[in-house]
Amino acid sequence: MKGHLKLIANGEVHELANVSIIGRSSECQIAIPDPRVSRRHAMIRKQDGGFYLFDLGSFNGSYLNGSRVTAARQLKNGDIISLAEHELQFQQNGGKVATNIDEMGDSTTALIRSTPVIILVSDIMGYTTMSEAMDSDELAQVIGAWYSDVETIISGAGGTVDKFIGDCVLAYWTKVDEDAIKAALQAAGKLFESCTRIQELHADIFEKIGGRFDIGLALHAGKVALGGLSQGESTLLGDPVNLTFRLESLTRELQQAALVTGDINRKIPAGYAGTKNLGVHKVKGRAQGVEVFALTTLPESCALVNQPNRPDT
Repeated sequence: MKGHLKLIANGEVHELANVSIIGRSSECQIAIPDPRVSRRHAMIRKQDGGFYLFDLGSFNGSYLNGSRVTAARQLKNGDIISLAEHELQFQQNGGKVATNIDEMGDSTTALIRSTPVIILVSDIMGYTTMSEAMDSDELAQVIGAWYSDVETIISGAGGTVDKFIGDCVLAYWTKVDEDAIKAALQAAGKLFESCTRIQELHADIFEKIGGRFDIGLALHAGKVALGGLSQGESTLLGDPVNLTFRLESLTRELQQAALVTGDINRKIPAGYAGTKNLGVHKVKGRAQGVEVFALTTLPESCALVNQPNRPDT
């Protein structure tokens, strides 16, 4: 499956990569040198066998077929994206690729392999309440800033964003060694620092609704099936993925900002991050309990503060 963006004004066509940033900066994969376009204005990423459009907290907004983008939107062939007065048409060829290791006719299907990984899941606390309290322009700027920070932080730490699911992100590292554990913990610390940045950047919005920008976060390590949905795109499958999502949901029940399993805790280098044993907890869909630890301190980050009244999403 391939995707392209065609600039309607001049007919220029850009092939989309797994992640394509559109903006004023010359470092963007698709650069639009217009002061009304933000430096990093929007992002198109390949996930779940399709292409999704994200606004990255731009000042003037990203529009899909005339509607402002406030959350990830899957693109369809022929869709029109508008940034300021620039219109780009999305074009897609082909569909999902079968995910097995056999050859069918003249085309080779995508490989699925079993491999140990570190899994990170994080979501925005109180997202439903936030989205009801903010108008669409405010919500687009706040959520877009989070999308942008997450993509930058995870990739900068050597990880891969598997997908965004509304207000939630699933990411992974393809090794489970000391360096990868350090990288995942550093990323976690920077994600919490991002909350402070977003809160300060949009202080007027949060003051108006009387809320804060917070996230819950979970880390786990396990062996998963890592396979391709289409050329150049992989996704995680398996029980460890489900467990990490269940663990992240426990942040509300246990009133902790960040949780890790015993599999992660045993691999954290001495003195690199602080944890507190919270015992064994039952999670939905598993007969056996899970050993859970709270992250109390993170590298390059101040101590995590427990939040006793963490709102539901």
